[in-house]
Amino acid sequence: MSTEIEPALAPTRARYKTNNCVKNVKWTKAEDELLIKIMSQKDRPNYSKMVDSFVGKTGQQIAERWDKVLNPNLVKGSWTRHEDEIIIQYVKENGTRNWRNLCSLLPGRIGKQCRERWRNHLDPSINHSPWTEEEDEMLRKLHREFGNKWVKISSLMKDRSDNAIKNRWNSTLKKKELENVEFEKPEIDDTTAADPSPMSTPKLLTVISTSPFAARDRRIGFFSPIFHKQSESKDRPISLTDNRNALLEMIPQKQQE
Repeated sequence: MSTEIEPALAPTRARYKTNNCVKNVKWTKAEDELLIKIMSQKDRPNYSKMVDSFVGKTGQQIAERWDKVLNPNLVKGSWTRHEDEIIIQYVKENGTRNWRNLCSLLPGRIGKQCRERWRNHLDPSINHSPWTEEEDEMLRKLHREFGNKWVKISSLMKDRSDNAIKNRWNSTLKKKELENVEFEKPEIDDTTAADPSPMSTPKLLTVISTSPFAARDRRIGFFSPIFHKQSESKDRPISLTDNRNALLEMIPQKQQE
């Protein structure tokens, strides 16, 4: 694939595949200023030849920084009705591939923007109606299997976009999953009373939960190492608060797709 730059300051049409390395790289103010200065030159080099000026950066990372952040001609604001009409007509004639070819009709927009605009807002097959209980339950089941892989989940929930699915999970269902973690009061027998050591009471508490993340084994003994460590370090008996916090720490955080 050629990495030559087009003239002027229009967003480059030579696309680079975005990966985690590109997303997570850090740029300093001085590097941004240098890149802007280089790109303003009439005879500027292509991205692969700029790497000597940016220590630790690849040509791909430099292209991403310019295309998606620094380019003064990049349009990031709201979409106009005229732009939407152009996208709709383009899809009718060309389908939903080669989004970068559409950029020539929408100055300042890049292919990824056009694709997301179609997929999340303009596609007539996308369902924009309120979510049903059946859809919520399906999303819960799919999230248990695939985690935060929204594109994958969207392919299985045909009429909901990946963006709508992600928003539904984060705004509503994720909180409900946490609220489903409940506890029974601890039952302490005579033996426990005689020996208050936390290591001697692995079955102090039973987990009552509908959350898939609460426990594989419904007995609290599954989490006992966490509770014992907390109790010993703070020199006090196990509390319901300790148990709840430890459970919440077991819930997977955001995953990289």
